Amino acid sequence: MRIRIGLGERWAIVAAISYTLVNVTLRAAAPHIDPFLGSMLRQLPVALLAWGVVIGTGRREFVPRSPAFLGWRFIGALLAGGFMSFFVGNVFFFGALANGGLGITVNAVQAGSVFAGIALAVLVLRERPRPEQLTGAAIIGVGLAFVAIAQLGTPSSLWYVGLILAALAGSCYAISNVMTRLVQRTRPILFVTLAGTTLGGFGSLFIAVMWRAGWDPAVAFGSLDTATLVAVLVAGVANALALIGLTQAMKYTDVATTNTVSSSQIVFSFLASVLFFHETGSLPMVVGVLFVVAGIIVAQMDRSRRRMAEAAKAAAGFTPDATPATEPGRDPESPRPTR
Repeated sequence: MRIRIGLGERWAIVAAISYTLVNVTLRAAAPHIDPFLGSMLRQLPVALLAWGVVIGTGRREFVPRSPAFLGWRFIGALLAGGFMSFFVGNVFFFGALANGGLGITVNAVQAGSVFAGIALAVLVLRERPRPEQLTGAAIIGVGLAFVAIAQLGTPSSLWYVGLILAALAGSCYAISNVMTRLVQRTRPILFVTLAGTTLGGFGSLFIAVMWRAGWDPAVAFGSLDTATLVAVLVAGVANALALIGLTQAMKYTDVATTNTVSSSQIVFSFLASVLFFHETGSLPMVVGVLFVVAGIIVAQMDRSRRRMAEAAKAAAGFTPDATPATEPGRDPESPRPTR
């Protein structure tokens, strides 16, 4: 049987590899940098990308007197979403990497994001979770239990701190997703949304870094060594490339395929954690990783069937009553730039 890898799948693989590079470089930098400073520097390339696209394309969603202005309520939602994701979530993410390691962090982040996402969708968006989502969440929960079991007897005594911080980071990303989705339901423009969230995250992080340093730049940045700075900036560039990969993937394939293929970053990151950082690669850890990936795939299955049904209707002469996924950022279920 021949497996066809289309252009959309290739871009999704680019996103997965890029996110793996993000995870690896941040894992290397996390023990040597203040989490607030690291989170701020990491967002710099992403902020430049988002605002470059917004300004370059003549978007005027942030100009109050423009007819395209988002409105202060939506601006506030984007700023709050950026604060939760890029400030709170990423600071937790750095702490998780420093205390628990890469293997624990990438799996617990996915679990926290899925669990919190389902709860928030019900409580805030009033969306009933699909059976596939609940099944996928249960499978991910089993996988996370195996990941925790694998840490028993390992040299790191603070692995559970990393696990908790990573789950909290994933929950923050899910909260940010809900806030940005409230905006994208009305104005589904990806890079405008990303620009607004980076403003909320980068601005608050800069204030926190300077306040913690007594408003002295020498204190804020003086202890930063070149290797750590390069690692964090490389992570930021890779993060921007991952967002481009997800956006391009959505032009040529559906949401479920994009999310499923890009979730391979969990496997790639786990392999990197063993090869580069000598973290545990025991059988329970392998089983846990496989369960987490399987849970993500199961959670996407219903979306795949809906896309296939829409394609069949279109081939029969019917037009699906949905926004085409060929426009980046206009699919209401498109991947969100959570971090």
